[in-house]
Amino acid sequence: MPHKVAVIVRTKNRPLFLARALECLERQSFQGFRLYVVNDGGDPDEVFRVLSMYGPREEDRVVQVDLPLSGGRAQAMSVGLGLVKEDYVHIHDDDDTLEPDFYARTVAYLDGDGAKTFAGVTTSSYDIVEHMKDGAIVFDRRFDTFGRKEGSIMDYGQFLAHVSLLAPIATLFRRSAIAGSNGVDTTLPYVEDQDFFQRLMMAGEVGIIPDFLANYHQRPLVTGGPEDKSEAEFDYDAIVAYTNNVLREAIRGRGKMRDFQAAFIHGARQGHSQTAPIARQAAQLQEQCSRLTQEVGELRQDLGRLSRFMVQFADRLEKR
Repeated sequence: MPHKVAVIVRTKNRPLFLARALECLERQSFQGFRLYVVNDGGDPDEVFRVLSMYGPREEDRVVQVDLPLSGGRAQAMSVGLGLVKEDYVHIHDDDDTLEPDFYARTVAYLDGDGAKTFAGVTTSSYDIVEHMKDGAIVFDRRFDTFGRKEGSIMDYGQFLAHVSLLAPIATLFRRSAIAGSNGVDTTLPYVEDQDFFQRLMMAGEVGIIPDFLANYHQRPLVTGGPEDKSEAEFDYDAIVAYTNNVLREAIRGRGKMRDFQAAFIHGARQGHSQTAPIARQAAQLQEQCSRLTQEVGELRQDLGRLSRFMVQFADRLEKR
């Protein structure tokens, strides 16, 4: 039976997260997808066990690929992209989740694009902070600030300047767009998906569905074990490291793409350097205004007490 969507799940020794991801896929209102689980050097028996319990029941809907050695996130993504045959592709990391109508809405969006203007489509996504405790995933909080998408299409220039605007979990793209992207840069230890998306957008626009249909999970609290590999995976800012490398490659003359990226990154950093002092001043003024408001409130209370005292004092004078 032909399937419309290829779902690539990268995983390594994280059965709790893999099971949660599979349960989330089972709840999708659109089920016309094939699952490609790329096991990046982890225990293949454990992956098979989880797939047997929580994965799709039809054999033609599940492909398990066990890499003998861990090649990293970029290598696992590259392997997955090399296997897919479906019209649309989705990178679903094992620790992220989807709202039930994600595939129904994104597939309908791309199906409705008869002119093939769009290479992909993205949705708004919640950021969910969680931590591990006693072998269980514990929810901490959810916010909608950073993953909010507005407008009708992604701004390519803004993406080149700021890198981390497209979350893989929130983005469905056409398989036909992969050829023009030159695939995944497997030398990157970080933000390999963002680098890939920047080149993928050479094939066309990325449309926006403003609704929150995906969830990006992060665990900044380090507790030990593979479950920590989220925000705490590196001891430094991986995005700054990536953009620094883009600037180096542009200086070395590695092509027009890097030149354009470097120009946008430089412009964004200049803008940040100019607006950062203003933002700090605004924050200081806001803090001063807050303190002044509090002092005015306390002064009003003092005046109220003084007014009541004067009235009581005047009453006593009249009685005499």
